[in-house]
Amino acid sequence: MNNLERISQELSGLMSEGGKLLQEGQKYDMSLGEFGPRYESWYTKALSVVAQIIPERLPEFKEAYRHEKRKEVTYDTYAVSDFLLGLKVTRGGAPVFNTTSAFAVKFLRQVGIVGAAVDAAPSTLRDIRAMLRAELLDSDLHAARGLFKAGHLRSAGIVCGVVLETHLRSVCDRHAVKVTKKDPGISDLNELLKAASVYDVPTWRLIQRLADIRNLCGHRKERDPKPDEVDDLISGAEKITKEVA
Repeated sequence: MNNLERISQELSGLMSEGGKLLQEGQKYDMSLGEFGPRYESWYTKALSVVAQIIPERLPEFKEAYRHEKRKEVTYDTYAVSDFLLGLKVTRGGAPVFNTTSAFAVKFLRQVGIVGAAVDAAPSTLRDIRAMLRAELLDSDLHAARGLFKAGHLRSAGIVCGVVLETHLRSVCDRHAVKVTKKDPGISDLNELLKAASVYDVPTWRLIQRLADIRNLCGHRKERDPKPDEVDDLISGAEKITKEVA
């Protein structure tokens, strides 16, 4: 199980836990017992999930717990925190509305929002992972540029090679291109992606040239790489990481 599957499974468990708590809360009808602490624990975890995955739903999620701006307590403004405090609304000694029902509506809304987070999680987490990977690759390319300016041509080329290989491997994963070779290099991944029609022949040729320059940097028995070649390698790696997805 990969990290994405594990996180999705944990989020689904959080939604399931919320559904069970909702059923229990409706049965207690103010005899809350251990329900309050268990709900508070669930709310804290769910709040964090909503904030990270679908932050646009966070105000609605929090308002279902506590309605900060209400002017009076009505069926619509009654919140989960009121239920946990045992708050009843009466007039002349008679209940104005069913507080358990009002609580259930608000809790059900929260569970529904968590469900929406579960649905959104795969794409959101992939986006976050892609963004972090892009930032790391940009940092490595910046380092390669620094090595190049300092005259360390081979080192700069090797760093670029790692960036290219890492990026092409992620492109294979994104397009479900199966990689069977144990330690594939840039050329291996390039061939697989061309065969899968992920990009066209000109892009394949560019990447192959970059792979040749990288190999020149890594093999000391061959001639030394030229500055313009390493400069092309860095520029090419920057282009590929930005344009090939």
